[in-house]
Amino acid sequence: MPDLSHLSPLPPKAATDDRHALRERIHGALTEALVNGTLAPGQEHKEASLATRLGAPLAPLREALLQLASQRLVEYAGPDTVRVTTADAATRGHAAAVLHGLYRTALLTAPWPLTEDGLDALRNSAAAYARAAAHRNAVEAGAAERALWSVFVHACRNRFLYDAVFQLAPVWQRAQHLDIPLPAEPGNVWDDLLAACAAGDRQRALQCIDDHWARAGGVTSA
Repeated sequence: MPDLSHLSPLPPKAATDDRHALRERIHGALTEALVNGTLAPGQEHKEASLATRLGAPLAPLREALLQLASQRLVEYAGPDTVRVTTADAATRGHAAAVLHGLYRTALLTAPWPLTEDGLDALRNSAAAYARAAAHRNAVEAGAAERALWSVFVHACRNRFLYDAVFQLAPVWQRAQHLDIPLPAEPGNVWDDLLAACAAGDRQRALQCIDDHWARAGGVTSA
């Protein structure tokens, strides 16, 4: 079995979590490890080995793995063994196409114009992305981009849309880390979108989203 020494154990305070909170904590830890490549495509891991390394009970760990399997980030290779899936170009393209539509819907249905708090959150996420990209840190850049899109997702207050993004965003974020190069000039990536939102120009903001996903995932603009 592959080495799990780079998989960080859960913090001691996790022992006080209820079962739901513990499952979510385990899911978050495993998702991060899948996104940053600690759990690499093609690797197989025993449930018991993952539970031991994380310091987690087997039952909530299995529930978290089943959730990851529903996201197609892992698959069961046996009764107690999971395999990290490999995302091919078609999978990445499909995830990008759906996320493009979801984020577009979020912007279309969010209260408009955005609040000052929403605009500040966009600016902070864009700045975090620029810093991460300048240091060639794809993991932090992916997290910052996800935070930026989340501003629209949270603003529209659509639980179904939120759940769909929650399912798909890690698939895309992992693809960014493993396969998608960071921009050579990261500082200007989000400038047009920020300017459109600050001006209250929803149509221009929608065009920015279409242009971004056309570049990022080969998605045809709507």
